[in-house]
Amino acid sequence: MSDAAPSTAEVRSATVRGLRWIVITRPSSELIAMASLVVCAHLIAPAQFGHFAVAAIVGELAFIPSAGVGAALVQRPEVTREHLRAGFGLALVTGVLLVALTLAAATVIVAPVFGEQTAQLVRLSTPGFFIAAASTVPGALLQRRLQFRRLSVIDIVGSAAAGTVSIALAIAGLNGMALVLGVLAGWLAGAILMWTWAPPPVPSLRRGPAREVLGYGGPAALAAVSWIGFRNCDYAIVGARLGALQAGLYFRAYTLGVEYQKKVSKVMSSVGFPVLARTGDPDDMNELRKRIVRLLTLLLFPLLALLAVVAPVFIPWLFGHRWEGAVTATRILALGGASVLVIDAAGAVLMATGRPRALLGYGWAHFAVYGATVFIVAPLGLAAIAVGAAVVHTLFLGVAYVLMLRGTDGRPLLRLWDDVAPATVAAVGLMAAAVPASLLLSALQVPALADLVAVSVVAAAAYLATLRLLYPDSLLSLRAFAARVLPAPRLRRAARRVAPAGSPPAA
Repeated sequence: MSDAAPSTAEVRSATVRGLRWIVITRPSSELIAMASLVVCAHLIAPAQFGHFAVAAIVGELAFIPSAGVGAALVQRPEVTREHLRAGFGLALVTGVLLVALTLAAATVIVAPVFGEQTAQLVRLSTPGFFIAAASTVPGALLQRRLQFRRLSVIDIVGSAAAGTVSIALAIAGLNGMALVLGVLAGWLAGAILMWTWAPPPVPSLRRGPAREVLGYGGPAALAAVSWIGFRNCDYAIVGARLGALQAGLYFRAYTLGVEYQKKVSKVMSSVGFPVLARTGDPDDMNELRKRIVRLLTLLLFPLLALLAVVAPVFIPWLFGHRWEGAVTATRILALGGASVLVIDAAGAVLMATGRPRALLGYGWAHFAVYGATVFIVAPLGLAAIAVGAAVVHTLFLGVAYVLMLRGTDGRPLLRLWDDVAPATVAAVGLMAAAVPASLLLSALQVPALADLVAVSVVAAAAYLATLRLLYPDSLLSLRAFAARVLPAPRLRRAARRVAPAGSPPAA
């Protein structure tokens, strides 16, 4: 696709292709990541994951250039070669500054507060800044061109490399270092593919193009810092106030309740943001956003509800009994995960419509309130922290819709409920059936795997039955979506047979 604004038909076609590739690769990628973490959870003690959780903040900060410069290159109506050169130069300079700041912080802050072992992992993570900076412009070019197939391949190759290296080094006894080096290996594999498919030009820092990139990229990068802070401040606070073991347990709970579904909802950044940014008509943009949000909630809310039900059986069975301390926090954080999922959609709209300052203010407010809440309730334990997280995320979901709909006739809370009502009501129906089934099977001491399978079957039946009874259009939309994006033509034809003519179109 050329740099000119694509037509609505081209955008819709690219969206379907992108979603199809995500359906093919994202489950595979997440299964690889999940499998590697499960293996590592049996090889590495929870306290080592606590050290890694603090060091992982470096990994989040490494993508500030992508969130700022990269987003600016995707969002701009027109991009010249000079913009790309300036963006590459800005990304590299930012990477060097972040390396210097991180090395200083590891000695001055991390070592005294979290211990020298955590500080060593932080120092070990710093090459990620250079890898991420070098990937900024190639990644932006692939997004701008709507080349979702290649982005999906990069995702799955990176996951495979990260998992393989982490497991091999964990077997060798490297503990937390195995997790950090695995992450770096995944990024490096992805960067090599990006440079192969979208090599950047020679970097430059010419004042004019650099100023134009920073006009959007500067506020977007600052907003990204706030989002990174809000996503990781809880790990830092728990590690500092409760120790590495509790930080490791909270890391597991937050990963299950929030992060895994966020990886699936990454469709809003990998597909949604570039597609929305390339959609010229505001009405088309709003309709596309609504369909994507509705689809994501219909797919992910039932998984979060099921997780809340089966966590007492699922976590010890999959990760081992030494992770049982994460069960209660995981069940509570599932609510926070549902809120963060929808927040990401609102953030993608603010970025696509060129409102990085609104996103900046929102992100810092969310970060400040969330960090203060976790700090205050931390002495009460992981369950209290999880409750605080779920409450703050849910409140800021309402704030996100107020910002997103500012200047329009839409009523934020009514629009929010309209977006999430089918998935929310059906998830309540799921839990109404799954909770009694889970209690009964536990009382009968059914083996864990049989328990999980039986409860999942009951939950799926209750969820689909609730949708069919109360929101039949949403059920038809799911079928239509399957008919459009399932990877195998035979599967798509089967989905069309169960999606009657006239069913609502999929996003």
